[in-house]
Amino acid sequence: MKELSVLITHYLPYSYCFFLALMRIFGIVYFFPFFSSMSVPWQTKAGLALALSFITLPFLKVHVLPMSIWEMGISILRELFIGISLGFIVQVIFDAIQLAGQIIGYQMGFAIVNVIDPYANIQVSIIAKFKELLALLIFFCINAHYSLITSLSKSFEFIPISRWAFNNRMVAQMIQWTGKMFVIGLEIAAPVLVTLLLTNVALALIARTMPQINVFIIGFPLEIGMGFLMLGITLPFFSWCFRHFFEMGLYEMWLNLRLGGM
Repeated sequence: MKELSVLITHYLPYSYCFFLALMRIFGIVYFFPFFSSMSVPWQTKAGLALALSFITLPFLKVHVLPMSIWEMGISILRELFIGISLGFIVQVIFDAIQLAGQIIGYQMGFAIVNVIDPYANIQVSIIAKFKELLALLIFFCINAHYSLITSLSKSFEFIPISRWAFNNRMVAQMIQWTGKMFVIGLEIAAPVLVTLLLTNVALALIARTMPQINVFIIGFPLEIGMGFLMLGITLPFFSWCFRHFFEMGLYEMWLNLRLGGM
């Protein structure tokens, strides 16, 4: 009986730290690309979080156990908030890309051409869905998921288990990064938007100089054709843009880790 109590006393801190690390990792997996979908079973998400927890186990630093249930609950919420804040940074990039696709589709006249997104169970523009799937493919092709796992393991060095303190600067940084979603979306959609704007200006000039031409008949297919043409021309640059914005997201992630560890 005495040996059993010694074993429990020795291994209980490790189990407690592992459980808190699992909470942080589950918060990141909740926003992880592809696995954040509602169609992915929660068993798969829990299994991925558990596997990543075992991978990051050597980076954990064991601390003393909490003195009460209240402190344990606060620690669990704290780790969940850290994981959600880190995963949210990556999710903002994909939301910005989807926003760019929504804007492009609306300007091309595809406002009613929607498809059912099986991942989120909502209707989205077909251009937005194409951009999102392309970004997800580039995400895995450039091994960006490895960078996320590396950042996850480094987070336990910057912010050890149960050592994070609430920081107003961290929250302000998250709000500022959320506002960048609209900026990133407009930057991605800018080439197509400028082309369609010039197309509308040209159609307006034609309507004024040659009233006998019905611009409403030729304008709709012309805008669709110009939109698809610019999408094809700018497609090789989309990979570079995604890599650039993902590096920005990693920088924001490291900045939040430093702010949270202060």
